[in-house]
Amino acid sequence: MMDRRSCRTGFLWSPTFDSHDYGRRHPIRRNRFTYIKESVEAEGCLDSSRLDILETDMLPEDVLRAVHSSDYISRVREISQSGLGNIADDTPGFKGIYENALSVSGATVWGIRSILSGSIDHFFSPTGGFHHARYDGGGGFCVFNDLAAAVYELRSSGFQKILIADFDAHHGNGTQTYYYDSPDVMQISFHEDPEWMYPHDGFIKDVGAGEGIGYNVNMWFPMDSGDEVYRFAFSELVPPLVDSFGPDFILFLPGFDAHYLDPLTHMNLTTETIQYVAESMHRFAHQYSEGRLGVLSGGGYHPRALGSGACAVLSILTGSEYAAPPQSPPFDHDDEETWRIVRENVSVLKSLVFPMHGLDT
Repeated sequence: MMDRRSCRTGFLWSPTFDSHDYGRRHPIRRNRFTYIKESVEAEGCLDSSRLDILETDMLPEDVLRAVHSSDYISRVREISQSGLGNIADDTPGFKGIYENALSVSGATVWGIRSILSGSIDHFFSPTGGFHHARYDGGGGFCVFNDLAAAVYELRSSGFQKILIADFDAHHGNGTQTYYYDSPDVMQISFHEDPEWMYPHDGFIKDVGAGEGIGYNVNMWFPMDSGDEVYRFAFSELVPPLVDSFGPDFILFLPGFDAHYLDPLTHMNLTTETIQYVAESMHRFAHQYSEGRLGVLSGGGYHPRALGSGACAVLSILTGSEYAAPPQSPPFDHDDEETWRIVRENVSVLKSLVFPMHGLDT
């Protein structure tokens, strides 16, 4: 295990991140990524001697073509040139969307390359986590799937055990389709009840196929689930699965949109729990992956919650002190019905996937 006190973190940045224009009322607002950078700067989270700001570049053409169909790429280019048409109902097209998508997704690949070069051990990206994009389509505010691009890059470099730890409140339906039958990519997703929440996918029974059975793990939570049930499910499921898999690289979405202030979801988490999960993933990275950890911001649509969440995660990566603002979730404790559902989901999930990994249920 490498010394956690000597690890280096890269904060990924490009001035082209905020070249998007989804419209004034769209949840992905202009200057979203600049806001994250300015928030962590204001809190001193970029001042660590163990942190470097790394300029990124576009998603390489060969990587793009490896993870998306030529027809879909051509369609995005046409929309980008004309400014007419939509990627999906919730993902409007605009002039320059192709170049913007290459920028915000390319950051992840450049972060991977920086880790593989040995210049850093972890990276934090204010963008990335476009887990709804599929091989032949986009949606859910996602155009190109940077997680798929990252896995392609890692596989090309010889990595055979890649963990995608996706705690975004929306299930990563697009990423799931890429690796559903693959035993070299374990996907662990914690998300809100798919009956109510977009993309209405990510059911417990969906545990993979073929050689990938047991490597696709979906844990959903009922509305208003808070810190107590979330930490219970995490402690019951995540450490045993990570221990059995032994990843050699971890890609992590912290789940900023599971915060109780988020306007697009119905979860009840505080920043302290986001920090708790981040600390665990950081520990796993040092225990199994020689520190190799890539953090992608994913969703998060309340500015203050997004900014404090980013600071909390960066503090873990750099070993800096950070105290989240006072938290006042609408519910202090999870009720009996929430506990019943979460315990049942955990039990069923254990019975389905733990035997595949030689774990006791």
